[in-house]
Amino acid sequence: MNARDTFCSYCGAAYALPLKYPRTCASCKVEVWANPIPVSVVLVPVVRDGREGLLVVRRGIDPGRNKLAIVGGFLEEHETWQEGGAREVREETSVVVDAHALEPFWFTSTAPKPNRVLLFSIAPRVDASSLAPLAPNHETLERGVVFGPRGLDEVFAFALHVEAARRFFAARNLSGDHAFRPT
Repeated sequence: MNARDTFCSYCGAAYALPLKYPRTCASCKVEVWANPIPVSVVLVPVVRDGREGLLVVRRGIDPGRNKLAIVGGFLEEHETWQEGGAREVREETSVVVDAHALEPFWFTSTAPKPNRVLLFSIAPRVDASSLAPLAPNHETLERGVVFGPRGLDEVFAFALHVEAARRFFAARNLSGDHAFRPT
């Protein structure tokens, strides 16, 4: 059986079956909880050819390999949601954003299992002509911009990213096809 927290991380003793949370180690009495994991997701507005869009990446890893996603990832324990979001943008897109300039946008939990808390924020607008070249890697195959909400369900990896993008475009009164363009 491959289950998370099968053995106590403090003393190494096996947990008794059935495995459920919270778990208390029979040997050392340490309790383990399955807390939700925070994910910082950053919406980066991009102006390209006079149009405002949203920065996205084409994923090179599962889940959602080869689909588009808004930039984001898991926070490290030493990071604020802003620092983690800025780090993820830099790592995945080669775009540098100021962590202190990120503004809260929308917070939600995954469904039906709320084991992730997504902290969506908005970065200051950037001009596509100022973007450094992207060096694709195993995680990010391509970087680009989407310009509208129509058709996002077919090309995005995650339903909550679709919802965030729709909220972004609605707040700016932008409509139309996603019209993905590589940057």
